[in-house]
Amino acid sequence: MKIACSSLIYRKVLRMSQLSIGEVAAGKLVNLLSNDVARFDMAFMFLHYLWLVPLQLTFVLYFLYDAAGYAPFVGLFSVIILVLPIQAALTKLTAVIRRVVAQRTDKRIKLMGEIINGIQVIKMYAWEKSFEKVVKIVRAFELAALRKSIFVRSVFLGFMMYAERSTLFITSLTIILSGTLLRADLIYPVKVFLGIVQINLTFILPLAIASLSELNVSLGRIQKVLVMDEREDLSLISANEPLIPVTFNGKPSTLATNSIVVRKYSTTEKLSRSSIVGPRSPVLSEYVVELSGACASWTKSNEEMTLKDITMNIRNGKLCAIVGSVGSGKSSLLQVLLRELPLSSGNLNVKGSLSYACQESWLFPSTVRDNILFGLPYEVERYKEVCRVCCLTPDFKQFPYGDLSLVGERGVSLSGGQKARINLARAVYREADIYLLDDPLSAVDANVGRLLFERCIQEYLSGRTRVLVTHQVHFLKSADFIVVLKEGSIKNMGSYDDLVKSEVEFSSLVSDESHEDRKTEKDNKPILQHAVSKVSVRSTENPAEEKAQVQAAEERAKGNLEWGVIKRYLESVNSWLIVFLAIFAVLVTQFGATFSDYWLSYWTNEVDKYEQSLPPDVYPDTSLGTKMGHLTTGQYLWIFGGAVLFIIIMTHVRIAGFVMMTMRASQNLHDVMFTNLIAAVMRFFNTNPSGRVLNRFSKDMGAMDEILPRSILESLQMYLFVASVLVLNALALPWTLIPTAILLVIFVFLLKWFLNAAQAVKRLESTTKSPVFGMINSTIAGLSTVRSSNSQYRLLRMFDDAQDINTSAFYTFLGGSSCFGLYLDVLCLIYLGIILAVFIFIDFGGLVEVGSVGLAVSQSLALTMILQMAARVTAELLAQMTSVERVLEYSRLPAEENMETGDTRPPQSWPSDGQVQFENVSLKYGAEDPPVLKNLNFTIQSGWKVELKDAVTSLDYNVSEGGANFSAGQRQLVCLARAVLRSNKILVMDEATANVDPQTDSLIQTTIRRQFASCTVLTIAHRLNTIMDSDRILVMNRGEVAEFDHPHVLLSDPNSLLSFMVRETGTSLSGALFKTAKDKYFSENEEILKDK
Repeated sequence: MKIACSSLIYRKVLRMSQLSIGEVAAGKLVNLLSNDVARFDMAFMFLHYLWLVPLQLTFVLYFLYDAAGYAPFVGLFSVIILVLPIQAALTKLTAVIRRVVAQRTDKRIKLMGEIINGIQVIKMYAWEKSFEKVVKIVRAFELAALRKSIFVRSVFLGFMMYAERSTLFITSLTIILSGTLLRADLIYPVKVFLGIVQINLTFILPLAIASLSELNVSLGRIQKVLVMDEREDLSLISANEPLIPVTFNGKPSTLATNSIVVRKYSTTEKLSRSSIVGPRSPVLSEYVVELSGACASWTKSNEEMTLKDITMNIRNGKLCAIVGSVGSGKSSLLQVLLRELPLSSGNLNVKGSLSYACQESWLFPSTVRDNILFGLPYEVERYKEVCRVCCLTPDFKQFPYGDLSLVGERGVSLSGGQKARINLARAVYREADIYLLDDPLSAVDANVGRLLFERCIQEYLSGRTRVLVTHQVHFLKSADFIVVLKEGSIKNMGSYDDLVKSEVEFSSLVSDESHEDRKTEKDNKPILQHAVSKVSVRSTENPAEEKAQVQAAEERAKGNLEWGVIKRYLESVNSWLIVFLAIFAVLVTQFGATFSDYWLSYWTNEVDKYEQSLPPDVYPDTSLGTKMGHLTTGQYLWIFGGAVLFIIIMTHVRIAGFVMMTMRASQNLHDVMFTNLIAAVMRFFNTNPSGRVLNRFSKDMGAMDEILPRSILESLQMYLFVASVLVLNALALPWTLIPTAILLVIFVFLLKWFLNAAQAVKRLESTTKSPVFGMINSTIAGLSTVRSSNSQYRLLRMFDDAQDINTSAFYTFLGGSSCFGLYLDVLCLIYLGIILAVFIFIDFGGLVEVGSVGLAVSQSLALTMILQMAARVTAELLAQMTSVERVLEYSRLPAEENMETGDTRPPQSWPSDGQVQFENVSLKYGAEDPPVLKNLNFTIQSGWKVELKDAVTSLDYNVSEGGANFSAGQRQLVCLARAVLRSNKILVMDEATANVDPQTDSLIQTTIRRQFASCTVLTIAHRLNTIMDSDRILVMNRGEVAEFDHPHVLLSDPNSLLSFMVRETGTSLSGALFKTAKDKYFSENEEILKDK
């Protein structure tokens, strides 16, 4: 069921509508796959006890009646009347608390996902301490609910300590008041049977009910996800339909499953169209895209329409450009064509297969080639041609493994332009009738953008229908049809010449940038190349070698669990006094339990002596005042009752102490792990997928929070039980220690043999869970791309493979546990048989007291049951301790230097100026990586504006996870506003306006120059018109400073790289750029020129 639910959740994600994806955070899905589905393990482990326990109790109650009449029932039902209502209330409370814990854990994991994805920004702004406070607040709320949950669970375990003894006390009182002496042959059979009842009623049955109650909560959470809205044209094919062949790791395969996601169109919609993807087929219609009166909204209420009354037709084989200001609905229009954004009204007709290049480049952790092929067959010539027209061939020569180099999660090892071109190549490689290209040119410079437009969009895709969203308006003259959007509506559409003459919105968009015929490409053009960070440990001496780079495996400890892990866990409580008091409470509680068992034996021995001292014709006195040995019957009874009361009190004291100890440890370990994580170097985040990191904060923290406290308490309790048995047997019959010692030696040997394998398998199970979480995060990020390319099959196979590996490790652990339990059962049966055979077949005469025999037999029988439980809880304890081990691993992450500035604080006015100076600066991403910056030497004076060439309705508007409810341009504006509001002396903008229209870009540049007139501004930009009035331009090439001077000085040199890039923009625009740089230069040097 756990595997089935995990698969259902992932398959549901592949079918979810974009509205549903926006409602469910990736952190919640990770929590469902780590903690909620794990509830099946415990629930199904105890499921059969729901019918087995009542059946066992039927037989046990009969044996109790046969042994002692109605007296045991008085004690039993008295305790049941007291305990069962409490258990029922606690079970109900468990479900309520579990729901609260799950919700708060969702919130914490969601926050962790946001932090991991935005770690670079957090480090840039030095927000580590601020986010640490936020996480601690969220964690405190989670721990408040967890503390209640652990306390309730511990109370269930506490019943096991005193339920049997409470029943024995009431039974003993009933027997005495009924006029019968408390003899050993009467009370010890009752004690043995009550022990079975205790295990069933106070431990197994409550645990089964509580587990099922928690499972019910988890099922409700899973059900909420499974019933969320889906894309209306997605369904499941039946097992009778043929499977579509796919490729996995370059090998053809088919998916043997009857739940593969494909597209099926609703018969109730006003839509008539063919499949979105599939083999390219000839399209005979004049119009391949027809929209009529289309309205769409990203909200369910449809109160705010994203697109309003869109009516447009796109001819077959033509290039249609869509332009508009930020937030005008350009990307949403493409989502409508992809059927990701459902229509509220209107008609849509799309004829032909689609291929889609998303605006924010989506890459998954694999090789560059895999990201381009994305499940399609590798056709060498077509692949090479696609890479050429997408300007990727020069990059492959730099990569350590060529196109077989790993790109890392989200393409962290690549530049923005490289990611954009790989993203474009994936769409182009796929044969389709219609290509939807969402602003693919914004992340590249002018030269590369021109090559992409000419080679790829115009030439390679000629004859195909292309829908291009762009802010690069100087390419619009080449478009066959242009659509101008404003605030979700079409303001105008037509050809370039028609729109220029119309003098409406289009005129303002193209007023600053015009397009002229490009020069023919020259063979001697200077080539600008980017460096790439290398994740591998090997340089590429033979670029032609077809050897794929392998992603580094997650580190995991080996061998037996070190005692240092347990020591570190106890140290994390930050109070040895609390640790001592918690353990002392356990010892004192067990001492009380041992004393009560011994006292019962001592009492029955005195009763036996009393009966033997009476003459044959004298009946024993059964009153409470009868003297037996040194005490009366009443005194024996009240001492026994006092011991039971002491156990009840100390059990709850022990629970409170352990809850305090374990919760403090969980809190401190989490805080230490997070503090070290957020202080880690960026290299760590670039080489570790988010799923791997989230695994520590979800599955490992869940085990440490909820399972480990119970395991510690159970382990201590079981081994103290074993020690108690040894002490009582030594006091009763010392010779029983011989077979007991042999049993324990064999038990320890078997346990050590089992734990060696169990720990290794449990570590493997923990590490193999990371790819499952990574798949969820990656799929959500690129869901539109996945569905538009019909790659659900491939991802399903990858997810199932990752889950199969994880499940195989889990079932290996379960199989080993079952095998070990079988061996232990056989061993305990042999031991118990020896003990019973000795008492049955050997006549000890008067050497052995009857009470001591009863104590020895009952303790030996209890020992066989306790050893089984001790083995189970020990294995579980060490298994959960591997989670502590993995959490502690993150407390030793390589940290950034100078995280703290010490007590010395700079003055409030610091820095007074914004000078930036580089002296012989070189940079590597890793110790074994090639340098990406090489020997940089330049100085940026305070107040210089240096360029490096390489709209919200209200302030209280909620931002969803990842800012998904904003367009890419709007997200850039929000980030830019955040940087501006900090009012620092140095402002660094890395492609901060790449996804905004030229009009908005111009406004932003003007505002920055006015607001930051006295500050130093470093801008990385590809739009040359926005940087020509800078004080200096720094041109980088292959990690080195190629040029650094005033724009006019650089443009005065016809052989400079900047001159080449400006000339490539065309005659009209290049002339404007030359003039801007010249005017800026002469305005700054006016006085000097006059003097000359």
